[in-house]
Amino acid sequence: MVRVKGDKQFIMTNKDSIDAPDVKTSIIFWTAVTLSVVQLTVPIFLHLLDLQLRAIHVGIGLSLAVLVFPFSKRYRENKLTTLDIVELLIIIAANINIYLKTLQIYMYPGSARTIDLLLGIALAIVVLDATRRAVGWAIPIIVIGLIFYALFGYIFPGMWKLRGLSWKFVVNSIYFSPLGIYGSVTAMSATFISLFIIFGSLLSAGGGGKTFIDIAFALTGKWSGGPAKAAIVASALFGSISGSGVANVAVTGNYTIPMMKKLGYPADFAGGVEAVASTGGGITPPIMSIAAFMMSEFLGISYLKIIGYAIIPCILYYTSVYAGVQFMTERLGLAPIPEDEIPDWKDILTFRRLSCLVIPIAILLGLIAVGRPLLTAGFYTCLSTIILMLINDIPVKGIRASLRNMLDALYDGGISLARIVPILISVSVLVNMVGVTGIAPKISSLIMEVGRDSFIIALMIGTIVPFLLGTSLPVVPTYVLSLSILAPPLLRLGADEVALHLFFIYWSLLGGITPPTCTQAIVAAGIAKGDWFKTGINAVKLGAVAFIMPFFFVWNPAFVGRGAHVEVLICAVTGFLGAIFMAYGFFGYIDSKINLIFRVVFFLGGLLLLFPHHLYSLAGLTLAIVTLIIEKMMNKKINLEGLSA
Repeated sequence: MVRVKGDKQFIMTNKDSIDAPDVKTSIIFWTAVTLSVVQLTVPIFLHLLDLQLRAIHVGIGLSLAVLVFPFSKRYRENKLTTLDIVELLIIIAANINIYLKTLQIYMYPGSARTIDLLLGIALAIVVLDATRRAVGWAIPIIVIGLIFYALFGYIFPGMWKLRGLSWKFVVNSIYFSPLGIYGSVTAMSATFISLFIIFGSLLSAGGGGKTFIDIAFALTGKWSGGPAKAAIVASALFGSISGSGVANVAVTGNYTIPMMKKLGYPADFAGGVEAVASTGGGITPPIMSIAAFMMSEFLGISYLKIIGYAIIPCILYYTSVYAGVQFMTERLGLAPIPEDEIPDWKDILTFRRLSCLVIPIAILLGLIAVGRPLLTAGFYTCLSTIILMLINDIPVKGIRASLRNMLDALYDGGISLARIVPILISVSVLVNMVGVTGIAPKISSLIMEVGRDSFIIALMIGTIVPFLLGTSLPVVPTYVLSLSILAPPLLRLGADEVALHLFFIYWSLLGGITPPTCTQAIVAAGIAKGDWFKTGINAVKLGAVAFIMPFFFVWNPAFVGRGAHVEVLICAVTGFLGAIFMAYGFFGYIDSKINLIFRVVFFLGGLLLLFPHHLYSLAGLTLAIVTLIIEKMMNKKINLEGLSA
């Protein structure tokens, strides 16, 4: 059982999760299981008001986060402190208060009494503290800054001046309303987001992660650089379900990284391969990342359409990464996996191993295709996974061990939620404060002013925010904050709405491999026993082309499936070739001076293939082909001269 906190990886065995003697461990275990069970059942079977459902979610999820993550490093994880107890009491009291006063909140907005305001202030502090415990100070600082701006905006100069809002109004907005702590982002967290996080845990417990890894090794193991290519395939397959880059690294990296090191890969390179491969899981259908579910809600379109829009960006991402790995492994002269260590297809393609993968995903896509809500689709997907898990496990392990495995899966799901819930609640508060302060239009007008004469300049300015935020924040807050502030001016300048959302998701994900934080790279470096910074640099190098692609998604929406079918097909082909050519430009393994020139030309040819106009694509293809022919002729001449000498 793996859980990740910040840049650290913690391993908790099944025995530790249930049989450890300390009270706190037992409380955490059963609270995590309870949270998973509540999220699987309550939204479906109990007809509660939205605010009541969110109060239950916030109450249990936030309590678990306080239990799981210690206040500071000097506190032992298995010790329940006085501060923890105080925060737990605040969480319980504040959410019971909201649950009981839901009708009052809906019917009489802004009617908070003194006790409500005090509970609101206390709960807001606990939310920020829980978020800090889980992922550090970045998100709390941004939220505190916006609250300060709401209260004291009158001290700011010029266009940033804001009529100061009363503290009662701010607390009402944050706590005693269906906004703030209980706003739209929390609503998503309390419903389908939680379901799909739990589904990822159930899938892993059912052996899905190992199956994906075995498929990847069977497909790529015989080729040069087999383990690196297996890491890409395995991470794409597993990431398509988990949607979490960190979880992806923790699961697949424990198999792929040791194998890469065994065959001679440098530790930093092995970690970099796994980190960049795992990052792509956030844009890999059918599940993708949490942000993709939010994208569906924000745009008001079917999640099935989101899957369709994400296919070409996903293909181009992994094409560029795979090509980079191919050229790098050829440069390093790395060997394939020994034949006796490659999994046999006969062992993989069995009902027991494939059923927990194929059937739930088929149910998920089928229900979405017929128009069922994500919440319903997620519930039946999780239910089918549990049933299949028990059917497969009971004949082999017995009833007791099978039930233990199911409980551990629910525990893992709860622990994953413990890290996510405070983040999403804080993001919900953040979104509310952005609206209350009116800061988004001010930033939007600034971007419009700077980039009024050039859409490309405005887009590059818009990239700064998700890039900087993505290096220190998780995907969801980076995506939501970027969307809230930057989307309006870019949409007014002509950006396609769907392409812009994917642009922000893409850049939010890339923060996971970009130093100084680079969470995926740090976890991968821990497994590889390498230097985290060098691992991050290697990941950035291997994903270099991926940093360029998002600009062209917005510039030419056909890359995200927005346009005539012929146009989309042409863009998919030219994008595929462009990704390979640019990867060769970055990683071409012949490093003489003349070939460096060829590599630059290859990169430019690949870049031209991404431009919207077909003449540019033709020019790029011609340039790349001619350069390839010349390079081959010159290398042949050099080899002949070497032989004659």
